[in-house]
Amino acid sequence: MGCRTAAGAHRGEEVYRDEFVVAVVSQHALSPGHLVVVSREHVRNALTMEEGLLAHMIRIARRLGLRLREVYPEAGVMLVFNNEAPCQTLFHAHLHVVPRYPGDAMDVNYCGRVAAEERAAVAARLRGERIQEGDAR
Repeated sequence: MGCRTAAGAHRGEEVYRDEFVVAVVSQHALSPGHLVVVSREHVRNALTMEEGLLAHMIRIARRLGLRLREVYPEAGVMLVFNNEAPCQTLFHAHLHVVPRYPGDAMDVNYCGRVAAEERAAVAARLRGERIQEGDAR
């Protein structure tokens, strides 16, 4: 879908196009108004693209998210890049702009808390610090 979308194969579903990106209504929508912003240049994903293109995609997704809020005022909006397994099946960079509603299929229960020790161990790992035996992974 990525290269074909960038080339204009889904013009009837397009909501935005410029020299760098194309935005279309998602073929696998999670909710009404779900869009994908696709890079016109073939780039595998957000982690491998040039930062200027990444910033441009996010700016366009934000504008589209604001427009979605006008059309679907009861919705929140989530911006999501999938970067490889397990979620990505299309290996052409695309940013999802997803209207969200209370109780929708993606509603997640955030009541479970992560223990302070585990959070500290994750932070230490990300900083490159040695984890002591017995610390959480």
